[in-house]
Amino acid sequence: MAPESTVAGVVSPKKTRPARPDFDQHKQELAAIDAEIDKLRKSQDEVRDKLNKTDTRKGPHADKRSKTLGRLQEIRAEQAELRKSRGKVFDRQAALTASISKKAAELKAQQSKLTYKTLDEIDETITKSEKQIDSGSLKIVDERRLSSEVSALRRARKLVEQASKLQGVIDAEVAELAEIDAQLADTNAQALSDEFERLQGELDLLKASQDLGQQQRSGLFNERAEVLKSLDQMWEKKRALQDEHRRQNNEYYQWQQEDRKRRAIEEKQQRIQEQRERRLAIAQEQREEAEVPAFADEISGCDSLILYLSGILPSAAGGSAKLETNSQLSLTSSGARDADSSTHIPAGMVAVKKTSVEESYFAGVSLAKNKKKSARKDKRVEALKHPLAVVERFLELRVDIPTTSASIAEAIEKLNARRKHFVETQATATEENKRKAEEKIAKLMAELDVDEKMANGSAH
Repeated sequence: MAPESTVAGVVSPKKTRPARPDFDQHKQELAAIDAEIDKLRKSQDEVRDKLNKTDTRKGPHADKRSKTLGRLQEIRAEQAELRKSRGKVFDRQAALTASISKKAAELKAQQSKLTYKTLDEIDETITKSEKQIDSGSLKIVDERRLSSEVSALRRARKLVEQASKLQGVIDAEVAELAEIDAQLADTNAQALSDEFERLQGELDLLKASQDLGQQQRSGLFNERAEVLKSLDQMWEKKRALQDEHRRQNNEYYQWQQEDRKRRAIEEKQQRIQEQRERRLAIAQEQREEAEVPAFADEISGCDSLILYLSGILPSAAGGSAKLETNSQLSLTSSGARDADSSTHIPAGMVAVKKTSVEESYFAGVSLAKNKKKSARKDKRVEALKHPLAVVERFLELRVDIPTTSASIAEAIEKLNARRKHFVETQATATEENKRKAEEKIAKLMAELDVDEKMANGSAH
């Protein structure tokens, strides 16, 4: 018998399931930190603006004055070129109209193929499915089905993102087209004139701001340093929170992958064990079949046919002494009972001699013909008919079928010879069957060992 399976040794010990990170709570904590960062940035911008406003030598004030002067010159140039640019505006309007129509058709075609219209819907469905998978309460079939659905949803999410980007492009072009329509409706000459007057007023204010002193700049620098320090602390806190969440998330998903691998190995072990049990059962069955003496069915068939022929032998006319002797010997050697022996008649029963009708049936000749041709009966050979099962049995044993009463004795002799051959070779054939069975069992066990070794290698 083959050794027990060694595949069980590759299963890693089951680890304690770590808690899955709460993504919603993590988002809330990040949102709180981001709110503080935004607040500090706003304070930083305010301090910067104050510093820029108090700098009369350079910086934003000087840049703003230069930009204001440049814009005033641009306004004069725009007023001069306004009439020349109307032709180009019409071309741009037509191009935008065609582009919007084409992109809108593409967006409609994409959205018709999508089950989900927004990223939030897909993300909510993915999160719900992953929670069901991670709960561990699903069957393996359901878990695999949900995993396939999650993969399909992730692919669909990319299509929704593409549709959203296309929608953004369309919105931008629509906005630009609206601006062009408004531009074509009005030359905007009055707006340019108003802007020119406003910028001229800003230049006056910038000139007045140059008279401001530097008394507040020292306090503003200290305030800016405190804000920057607080910002650094909040950024560090955010990075630490993200690192911890990433670590917990990696630890959880690593456990999940190891758990799936462990379950796959356990399933493989179960299949190998079931295969081993099936092959051991086959080996036991083959061994039991080999223990059965060889030629038992053939010997039984010979005995049955000898008994059958001995039963119809007395109906054959003119049987010789040799025939009777051979029949008696065959009956004795096969263990068949004597048809006329009173010792084989059950209690309360009386042996009845065959009638002429029965004799004519087994002889294959009708009773009427026997009566008409009884005078010539000794000159003809009486034909025999046998049941189909008897004929098949003769063919299986490779013995000629007796077709006449005269050939019965020869058939019995051949059956006795076949039976003798089977009995003499029974022990040798039985041992040969056992040897072949053991060879098959050894081959079967060797194949099992190879399969288990291959399973061990793939498990590692």
